[in-house]
Amino acid sequence: MLAQFAAVHDSIKTQGGAVIGIAPAAPHQAERLMGTSISFALYLDPGQLVGERMGIGRQSLGRFLFNVPAWGRYTSALVTSRRQGRITGHYSNLPGIAVTDAAGDVTYLYRGTGLGDYPPLATVRSELDALTG
Repeated sequence: MLAQFAAVHDSIKTQGGAVIGIAPAAPHQAERLMGTSISFALYLDPGQLVGERMGIGRQSLGRFLFNVPAWGRYTSALVTSRRQGRITGHYSNLPGIAVTDAAGDVTYLYRGTGLGDYPPLATVRSELDALTG
């Protein structure tokens, strides 16, 4: 999803928006991505305060082990060489996407249910379009 946002980052900026990434913990990955392919800021939140405040939550070990769609996404990333390398945190970390207005109020929130579970980029762009007119 980071690569998709990197590809449309300039158009989002032109629209008056901004993109940031927040990860629970992976300074090695953030540095590598910002130095190569990601044109927006990546922040680390090792205490997962942002995710908790947004209600993104974590998954149990059982949910992790038996989340068939997540394992499918992981296998696809591995087979197509899109795997990001070292583990970025803990299996319980769940992804999420938020769109906020200029005041910082969340106008759209997607809470992922497992590894790599993100909404389509078109959905996020539509939410941003609705916000910026």
